[in-house]
Order: sequence, then C-alpha cells, then structure tokens
Amino acid sequence: MNKMGTNLVEAVAAAEIDQNRRNFMKSSGAGVLSLSMSSLASGLVPGFVSEALAGTKPQYYKWEDIYRKEWKWDKVTWGSHLNICWPQGSCKFYVYVRNGIVWREEQAAQMPACNSDYVDYNPLGCQKGSAFNNNLYGDERVKYPLKRAGKRGEGKWQRTTWDQATEEIADSIIDSFLSQGSDGFILDAPHVHAGSIAWGAGFRMTYLMDGVCPDINVDIGDTYMGAFHTFGKMHLGYSADNLLDSELIFMTCSNWSYTYPSSYHFMTEARYKGAEVVVVAPDFSPTTPACDIHAPVRVGTDAAFWLGLCQVMIEEKLFNRQFVSEQTDLPLLVRMDNGKFLSAADIDGGNPKQFYLFDEKAGALVKAKRGSLKLEVLPALEGTFAAKFQDGKTVQVQPVFQRIKEHLKDYTPEKASAKCGVPASLIRELGRKVATKRTSSYIGFTSAKSYHGDLFERSLLLAMALSGNWGKPGTGFYCWSYSDDNMLFLGVLEKPTVQGGMLDLHNMAESFQKRLAEADPDATDEMGNIEFMKVVTGVVGLVPPAFWLYHHAGYDKLWNNPAWTDPALKKSFGGYYKEAVEKGWWTSEHIRPAPDKTPQVYMLLSQNPMRRKRSGAKLFPEVLFPKLKMIFALEVRMSSSAMYADIVLPCAWYYEKHEMTTPCSGNPFFTMVDRAVPPPGECKEEWASVALIMKKIGERAVARGLTEFTDHYGKKRRYDELYKKFTMDGQLMTNEDCLKEMVEINKAVGVFAKDYTYEDFRKDGSTRFLSLGAGVSAYAHGNNIDITKPIFPLRWHVEDKKVFPTHTRRAQFYFDHDWYIEAGEALPTHKETPQMGGDHPFKVTGGHPRVSIHSMHLTNAHISRLHRSQPVVHMNDKDAAELGIKDSEMVKMFNDFADCEIMARVSPSVQPKQCIVYFWDAYQYKDWKPYDIMLIGMPKALHLAGGYEQFRYYFMNGSPAPVTDRGVRVSIQKLASNQNNLAALGSVIGG
Repeated sequence: MNKMGTNLVEAVAAAEIDQNRRNFMKSSGAGVLSLSMSSLASGLVPGFVSEALAGTKPQYYKWEDIYRKEWKWDKVTWGSHLNICWPQGSCKFYVYVRNGIVWREEQAAQMPACNSDYVDYNPLGCQKGSAFNNNLYGDERVKYPLKRAGKRGEGKWQRTTWDQATEEIADSIIDSFLSQGSDGFILDAPHVHAGSIAWGAGFRMTYLMDGVCPDINVDIGDTYMGAFHTFGKMHLGYSADNLLDSELIFMTCSNWSYTYPSSYHFMTEARYKGAEVVVVAPDFSPTTPACDIHAPVRVGTDAAFWLGLCQVMIEEKLFNRQFVSEQTDLPLLVRMDNGKFLSAADIDGGNPKQFYLFDEKAGALVKAKRGSLKLEVLPALEGTFAAKFQDGKTVQVQPVFQRIKEHLKDYTPEKASAKCGVPASLIRELGRKVATKRTSSYIGFTSAKSYHGDLFERSLLLAMALSGNWGKPGTGFYCWSYSDDNMLFLGVLEKPTVQGGMLDLHNMAESFQKRLAEADPDATDEMGNIEFMKVVTGVVGLVPPAFWLYHHAGYDKLWNNPAWTDPALKKSFGGYYKEAVEKGWWTSEHIRPAPDKTPQVYMLLSQNPMRRKRSGAKLFPEVLFPKLKMIFALEVRMSSSAMYADIVLPCAWYYEKHEMTTPCSGNPFFTMVDRAVPPPGECKEEWASVALIMKKIGERAVARGLTEFTDHYGKKRRYDELYKKFTMDGQLMTNEDCLKEMVEINKAVGVFAKDYTYEDFRKDGSTRFLSLGAGVSAYAHGNNIDITKPIFPLRWHVEDKKVFPTHTRRAQFYFDHDWYIEAGEALPTHKETPQMGGDHPFKVTGGHPRVSIHSMHLTNAHISRLHRSQPVVHMNDKDAAELGIKDSEMVKMFNDFADCEIMARVSPSVQPKQCIVYFWDAYQYKDWKPYDIMLIGMPKALHLAGGYEQFRYYFMNGSPAPVTDRGVRVSIQKLASNQNNLAALGSVIGG
C-alpha cells in the first residue's frame, strides 16, 4: 500500500510537470512549428515509417517483419553530439537515414587502443547519443524565424522572415554602437556545444565588431584556480587509458557513473590490473559501489582531508625529497619577519624575483635557478637560517617546507578527521599509500564550483608533490587538456591557411616570445605564448564574466553581502575589486561593458543563461533584460532563455550540418559530423546565420548613411567590410568551407598529419590528434603526444627540467601575496564554506544528471523513462523523517534570496544536511523557478589579486568565477499541498 501510495503521488506530481511542459510548448509555438515523426509520415513513400504508423491495419504478421524493416536504410553517415560531455566527447556514431529522416544512431566502436598492451575506447557512446534522434524531431525544435508578439517571456510569437529578422538585429546593433560604442553589444558566452565552427563564428563576430564576449569557461565554472595558481596553467589532462598505468586512483569532486559513462570502463579495467580506486565524496555516489574505498568528506572539507594525508607523509618521512626539492617552491626561503620570499632585492638590491635556497653542504645561501629546475645543490628543507641584507640587517629565514610542516600540525589524522569527517585511520592509511604507489587523481568540475575549490586543489596537488606523482605515466590530475587551435584561429585569421594565414599568426606569436626573451633571458617559450594569448583574448573581446554581471546584471547586491562571504576577508567583493582596479591589475580591457556603458544588444549562441547563470532566472528578467533594446538567440530549440528573446533564429542541429567535435585528452580523437539530412524548415547553420547578420549590418549602415564606427581602442572600423572579412572575401560561406579550413589549421599546427586531407577525415570519420597544437594548451600540457602510448602531463618539467610559468618558476604552494597572507591562504589550508544564501542547515551540491549530462536531453521521451521525469532533490532519509517528508513528496527549498518547489527523493546514500540537485531546465519547475535561482554564485574575491606571475586572465584561464554554488545554504520544508494531492488521488481512486 505504501509503495502504491508513493507511486501515485509521484504520478500526480509528474502530471503537473507534464502540464507545465505542455503549456511551455504551446507558448513557444511548437504545436505549429514542430517537426514530428507522425506529421512527416503521410508525406513519405511506403516504407517502415508509413507502415509503422498505418493505424488499425498494420502490414506485419510476425515480429521479425518489424525488425527487418527497421534495419532498411537509405544511407549511413558519421555523426557525433556537440553538446560534449567532457572529458570524453568525440563519441563516434553511425547515423542511419531513411526517407530523409534520421531514425537511429549507434556507436561505431572504431576507436583503437594506443597499443596492444592497453584496452581501446569502445564502444564510446551512451544512451543520450543513441536516443538523440528524438531530440532532433522533438516538440521544442524551432524551424522558422520568430519575432516576439507579446511581453518578453510571455511566449507569444509570430513568424517572420530571415531578411526582416536580420534587418531588425542589424539596426539594433548599429544603434548600440551609436549610443554606447562597441561595448553595447554582448555575445554571451557562446559554447562549443553548438559545434567548433559555431564557436569559431562567435569569436570571429566579436573580433571583427569589437563586441564583448564573456569567457564561457569561467562563466560556467570549469576553471581550476588551484591548479592554475600552483602551476601557472590549468590544462593538465591525461587520456583515459593512462589509468591503466596507475596503482592508486582518486576520484574527487566527480561521479563518473553519471558524467563519464562511455569511458567508465577504463576505471574498472585499471582495477582488474590491480589498481585501487578511492572515491572522495560526501554521498555514497553511484560511482562508489564499483570502487575500493569511500572517503566520506563533509561538503566543502576536501582540503582538510588532503592536508591530513600530507601530514602523514611528512611526519613519517615518506615524502620524495628529490622531487620536492627540484619541482616545487618548498626549498625556497621565506623571511620570518614579513612572510615574503627572500629575494636578491633584499640581499644586494638585485632582481626582486630572484629567490634563494640554503645549500646544506656549503652551509650558505645560494640563488635558486630561474631558467631550469635542475638541482646543482642539496637544498635544506627544514631549519631556520640567517640572511644578511645589504644594509647590514640580519633576518631569520625558513624554507617553505618548514612552514608547511609547522602548518600541518593542525592536520594530524585525528584533527583532519574532526574537520572533514573521514576516519583518522583511513587518512593515515591513504597517506601511506599515496607515498608508495603511482597515483593519479581525477578532479571533477565540482571543485571549480566550490568557493574554496582552489584550496581543495592546492592541497591535493601538495600531496602529489610530496609523493612525486606527476610527470610520469599513470599520474596526473585531469584538469583537461584539449586542442582548440582550429576554433580560436578560425576566429582571427585574416586569410586562409593556404594563403599564409597561420604563418602570420605564428610569426606574431614568435615576436612575443622574442621580446620576452630579450627582457628576461630565463623566460620560456611558454611564457611568451601566454603573453601572446593575453593579446588575442583582448582583441577577440573575451572578458572575465564576473565584471559585467557585477556592473550590469545586479550581482553587486549579492556579492557584497557581508553575511555571505568569507569572514577572514577584510573587505567585500566590491572592496577588493576596487583596490584591484586601482592597482592596475584589471583594466578597461577586462571590464567590458564599461561601468558607464549600458548594454543594448544581447545575443545568445548555444547559451541558456536562465539555467546556467546562478540566480540568473531571477536577476536577468529583473535587472538586465529591462536595459536591453534587443535580445536575439540562435537556437535549435525553444529554451527557457530563448523565450525571453525578441527574435529567435532557427539553427541546424547535429546531423544537419558539417562539423567536427572538440576532443579532450580523455578521448583523443576528432570525430567528423557529416550532414546526414538537410535541416528542417528555414533552419540555417550558425556560421551562415552570423554571416547574414554581418552582411545586413553593412547594408543597413549604407542605407542610414553610416560608414564607420569606433572600437574601444579608439580606432575606426568600416561597416561595409564586416561581411567581407567574416567570410574571407567569400571563401568561408558554409560550414563545410569552415570545416575544410579547420582541417588545414590542424595540419599547420601539427594536430593532424601534414598529408591528411578533408577527404581522409570524411572517409575515416575520426582521427587521433597528434599534438595539442601550437598554442597555450600544448604548453600547458607540458608533454609531447605519442599516439602509441597513453597521454599524461608535465613530463617536460620532470624529465627536461623546464620551469613553470609561476612567480617562483616552480610548482608553487606558498603565495607571499599580501592578500593571501592576510586571508590566511598563503599555504594550502582548510576553510569552511561561507554561509552563502544565509544561515540555513542544508548545503547544496549537484552536477550533471545520470541520463542527460546536459539538461537538453531531459525531455527526451526515451530518456525520461530512466528517471522521474522532473526535478528532484536527493536528501538524507533521517533528515527527511525529522521534517516529516516522504519520498516523492513535493517540498519547498529556500534561502534568504529565493525559493523553488521540487520533488524529494529520500535516500540513506546522501550525507546528513547535504542535498543534491542535478541540472534541470527552468520551465520544468513550477512558475519557472529553478533551484539555480538560489545559488548566488559568489565569486572568490581573492581571485581578483594581481601583480603576481600566475594571477592573471587570458582565454579560458583565470579571474573570479561567478559559479561557486556547491555548499550554498538552503532550508527544506514540507508543502501543505502534498495533502491536497493525496486527497485528489483518493477521489480519483474512489471514482
């Protein structure tokens, strides 16, 4: 009876959600504009579809007839899904077409192993990819240009033409330039989910128009600031088969069962080879049962756990002294009077970035090498020494290692256990194992979305440094490495690769390296490339997202709330921001749109801020949208953000255009996406859509008697040149043109073989990348790629002794920056998560859902059968009992800022006072109020710090991320309406 009651309550709630979704579809115009299988059937020649939908007289006599006819195809093409589930991505699929319709897809299972000693990547695909054709013909598809016919968000539309729509968009852009300059146009964080070419189109558009483009990687919180500050770089990934060389594997801030299904088998294969797998997570996640050890950290206490392991290694003298002395800043000397590194400026008035070691054999101070990590002395790691300054003053100094050893007295296994909840015995056991085993770790994106996630990472990396676990096979951290040259350079090329376009960029990059080498003979090519990338970032219009949200979308009111911030900080976010600007750490190049400019035109390209932006579902309609003269979206389907647009332009989706995937090192293959079928209605490729807008801007400017506009550098640009430059004088008109150019770019930078052709790519359907290109990603990875072996990072530093692009030229664990010293974060440490959202008992965690990865799959009819088909909060069974909440009941989640209604899923696998919510779209919630509305996204103010080598921003790296939502405080309460639902059920049953 109880089970029946629970199922009935769930059914009523599901019906309510379904009605909300139907209303959404009705308001979006989907009933008129959708392309469904049944509506197409009548127009097809007799075949599988028409027979399957023939009504009461099916032509089948045996089940085998249906099966055999289902497997009749007109053609099969290569395909993949560009809403990439990094780190795997690039899943290669067969796409089956019948009568002009994609009816089926399945994994191609053609990704080979690197050599016979390792397993291959197959089958490489999951249920989302195998069911994608249902999305392709779903009710949400937009097929024709739509113009708003009511209030924003009301869902009233009228059809319009491409010419009329692009004319209105063009006029609004010109108006914004006249009113606010180029800061008036924002392309909000386009994502590679639309495809590599679509992303390149976004880069090229803002590059040529001098528009503003918030950095997507920072915007969605995929920036690992702890790794970035430790190594001076972030893209440090490995391939999935690298796990097979590991003896101990840590899964932290991640849940591979949900987020890495297609390559999950590498973890199990590693266990077959004898590796132990440790899951570090608050809940007993679905990944945990298949692993060996669960370390049940409390939410937000990962740093305490890792520092406990570090204390064990140091206390029991299990650390790798040679590795620590060579690779890290642990032997560098720090002044005891002010906490600053001892420098040549102190000793003899020399270089303030020349630091010192203490040579144990000579018993004297020696300069630490700046151009190489090769050790020529045995540096002291412990002790206190005297340093005599040029003015005769003597100051006591200590190695960083000594300071860490003292610091870790607060992290004995017993003390660390009290902080993080992991048993002291397990902390001690794991500390000993890390010290003696070849260890790899997978740091999931949840770390980057935790307020003190940088401390998690710095503490984990300290454990890897003490044990010597980087720069060799079977080690790594998975901060993801990927090859992006094809996309980024497509955005800024002045001419095609065959005409020397890539050579021009190469020469520009080399000039930066040459100038840097002249100023600093010990500087590396990597450092020069970073300087080049900082310039490219600026000219493309890429900016840190936090600044424009702070100035223009109302987030200043959230982020300056002293009750929600770290109590160790002396100022609010705004206070630190003001100081950072005054010091020149952030300039007008980063702060766009400028505070005195008002955004006028807001463009969405594969972006859904009503779901992605923390608290965006509340602040954007209330604060940002009323300022905007034009909101337009390039979309394949009606999203909750597109509903607020003034114009929606329909785009081709996967299988309907030529594209290529954007692979990470986890699955190192580029996959071809062929055009299996033409797009429906008047859908266009994103590249063609942007080209039309650029062309129309030129035409409208001429009609209005305008010739040029002024960019934010004060230089003039001609309206009538935008389209010509965008298409490279007509050479890049279609996605296929761009795809051919991207193949040439990849050849030019060594990602593809010199003799590899577009025809080869189309025939093969996939190809393994040979390198990570010529840009930042290749340098960051710090290793050559050998396609006959697994990929792992940082070998250049360990074997070739190349220095790191950091303040100390080493992997850095001590920051002598004034802000970090004042905040108590000069060394890796544990801090409790601030009370973001108010003083409430529950801490929210979340991430990608099991059956969707990204929220766009959640309404897929086939996928919906695998879950409750509506938003769910997972909560501990004892917490629920105390609140009188039963499984499948609707509850209210709320904090000091906002609230939502959601179904409760009760489970003992969730830690007490933890609650878990995965991604759902706004329209799937009552009143379109998603749980994201409460998440604040408080960026960490310390990440505004500058004036330090690795405290910087360039494309995809650095700056405060407005997404630190893990650990936001909420309350949960039972809804009185649950009783009404039960009463309604009773009357239905009685009837």
